[in-house]
Amino acid sequence: MGKLELLMETDKVSIYSPKYDGEEMTEFEKFLLNHSSHSEAQLKCDFESIIAAIDKMLKDCGARENLFRPEGRNVVAIPLVIQQRRKKDIGTIRLYCIRFSDRLLIIGNGGIKTTRRYEDDPILADIVETLRKIEHSIFARSKKLKLDYDDFDTLKKILETTII
Repeated sequence: MGKLELLMETDKVSIYSPKYDGEEMTEFEKFLLNHSSHSEAQLKCDFESIIAAIDKMLKDCGARENLFRPEGRNVVAIPLVIQQRRKKDIGTIRLYCIRFSDRLLIIGNGGIKTTRRYEDDPILADIVETLRKIEHSIFARSKKLKLDYDDFDTLKKILETTII
C-alpha cells in the first residue's frame, strides 16, 4: 500500500508520484536515481528530453496532451519523440505517467525499452499495469462523486487521499 505524493507544483501543473509504504523514495525519484547517469549518448539524450519536458510543463504549459506518447487509456510516456538513427541494441528510456488534464499529472517509473512494445518487457509492462490500477482506482472514486477529470480541485483532493 502507499499514497500519491505531491512532488512539484506550479500555477501550470501539479505533479504527483506513487510512494509505497516502507519505501523512502517515490517512483519518480527511483527513476531519476536509476537513469540520471547513463554513459551511452542516446540514453543521456532521452533522459535529458524527459527532464526538459517536465521542466516545460512546470514553467510554461502544463501537462499538455501533445507532450506525451499515448500508451493506452490515460497512461502516457515521455519523451514524445525519439531521435531516428539509433542503435537498436541500446534501446530508449521511457517515463510512464497518468495524465488527467493539463493541470494534473502522476509520474510513475520507467526504464530502458529494448523491445518493440512495452508489453514485451516484463518490467515496463508491470510499471504500466500498476499505473493503470492507480488510474482505475481514481476513476472509480471520481465516478462515485459524479465528477469528471476537469474538476481540478476535487480531483486533486481525490489524488491526495487515494491509497494505492
